Amino acid sequence: MQMASKVICLDLNYSCDASHAYQQQRHYVSPWQGESAEHFAKRLLAYLSLYEQHPSFAKDDSGGKTPDLFVADQYQHVQLWCQVALVPEKRLLRAAHQADKLVLVLDEHETDKARHLPQPLNQHIFTLDHAQLDAFCLMLKSHMQLSVWREDPLLHITDGEHQLQLNISALPLYPH
Repeated sequence: MQMASKVICLDLNYSCDASHAYQQQRHYVSPWQGESAEHFAKRLLAYLSLYEQHPSFAKDDSGGKTPDLFVADQYQHVQLWCQVALVPEKRLLRAAHQADKLVLVLDEHETDKARHLPQPLNQHIFTLDHAQLDAFCLMLKSHMQLSVWREDPLLHITDGEHQLQLNISALPLYPH
């Protein structure tokens, strides 16, 4: 199913006791042209999981030539390259060389395929099962109000009606 909205308004309440991060922010996020709801859900879940590292969204789908999400330093060096779909091996290796950390946010099927590819030392695979993606897709609306509470290694997400819990221990973390 494709995303119907051109722009998603996300009112986000984020809290983490360990890092003393308590934020209320409004974000405007655009699905890419022709992007499926499941792919958009993976991008948004990756964003929420990496939230304290201040990731940025890619402007459009480059097919793995540029990251779907990224964290860059003040010199535009990519510290974290996040890809939310399996891309050709050549592009994964290129990403691993261009960034300090490479994170693949994949579903179960894609994870099985990725395990048969060369594994760069800086690569981390974060697997979302279909039940988690389906649960989060139920929260996708043109105006989303999400509460996210992080208690390592878990991330709790709710929209007041639906709930989702993710174990984010597979993600690389930077000091706050």
